[in-house]
Amino acid sequence: MTDTHTSVNVRLLRYNAAFFAFFVAGVHLLHPELGIPRLVEHIQLGTLYDPRPLAFTVSGLAILAGIAVVFLEIAKRRVYALGIGLMLAYLLGYVAWHTVLEHGGFWPHIEAHGHAEMGVLETVIDHMLDDYRDLVSKLSEAILLALLVVLYEVDR
Repeated sequence: MTDTHTSVNVRLLRYNAAFFAFFVAGVHLLHPELGIPRLVEHIQLGTLYDPRPLAFTVSGLAILAGIAVVFLEIAKRRVYALGIGLMLAYLLGYVAWHTVLEHGGFWPHIEAHGHAEMGVLETVIDHMLDDYRDLVSKLSEAILLALLVVLYEVDR
């Protein structure tokens, strides 16, 4: 394989990763219940009733910053590694939130409600099928995770 062919493939991987990164950032920033709109509501009320709007907003902005840094060809591998960590946090955080964290029952303003009658996999699948945004978000995050892992290895 020639260097030109390799660079074209890496460029295509970058474009695909950028597309999914923009999408994942948008899903988190614009989520009507957990993104910027809800964070603004919390700020207006002077309290943080739910930690997710702040986490969604900060992480979405971090993704956009990561895209810009890679575009400028600054510390690409570091950004890929941070992106891998963030996608793992999104995916594992989703599982934890809906299972062991009992939907945020640790937070003062959220009442815990678990799924003792269901296993972890069944609970996660049930939640993703219940809300198409969750399903699309998790699939996009998994695809972006895979692309970032490949880019981390091949884009030096």
